[in-house]
Amino acid sequence: MNLDANVKKILMLVLKRWKLIFFIGLIGAVMAGFYTANFTTLTYTSTVEFLAYAQDSSQELSDSSTQTQAISNTSRMNYAIKMLSTYIELFKTNEFNQTVADELNEQYATSYSAATIKNATNIETVKETAMFKVTITTTDADLSYQIARQLETSIPNKMNETNNGLVSASVEDAALKATTSESRGYPKKCLIGFMGGAILAVAYIILRDLLDVRIKSSDELTQRYGIPVLGTIPEFDFKTNISSSQQKTSSKGKGE
Repeated sequence: MNLDANVKKILMLVLKRWKLIFFIGLIGAVMAGFYTANFTTLTYTSTVEFLAYAQDSSQELSDSSTQTQAISNTSRMNYAIKMLSTYIELFKTNEFNQTVADELNEQYATSYSAATIKNATNIETVKETAMFKVTITTTDADLSYQIARQLETSIPNKMNETNNGLVSASVEDAALKATTSESRGYPKKCLIGFMGGAILAVAYIILRDLLDVRIKSSDELTQRYGIPVLGTIPEFDFKTNISSSQQKTSSKGKGE
């Protein structure tokens, strides 16, 4: 059997059992929705956006040439962009996150650890710019906001302490307290559940067919063993014939 025939056979099997595939897919969607509703933890997000910029040197400030100043501004911007990846790695260190946690603990009388800050924080750069965004996600709206507000101060301070303060950061978009939780994403998760169920159903149908060694037709016998079929025995409905014979016998008995 060639490849095209195999593909055609699989497609016919799938089309023939589409109701089963749809039903199992529906079960998968229901299970995904149930899991999302009962076991998904709501989260709250606060975001801060920064602009990194290089400081002017005394030599650049004394230069009055407009063209030179334009070149210098471009150079400073490129330098800030180049240094961003280094600073972002610094913001991921346990030392920096412990500093943020200590400042929060002192301010709010809490006991946050470096791991709490680190696990809640995600930092990403804005492509081809000197901007970078810090996103804080936790299960508490107040905590997300508190960490974000603290980073508005801690990040510029850390940058000023590093590299002799040649690169600094300013807050361009301050943090806001989340008023609603992140969406549980019911449509997406239910769709994933449906697709997962449907794939399992298709796999079951194909596997069952592969494991079924019974010969169901004369064509299959010829294809599998290369043996010509000389004849077939038709199926008889013995129950119907016996019932008809009994009815005829009964009618004759009554007639007599």
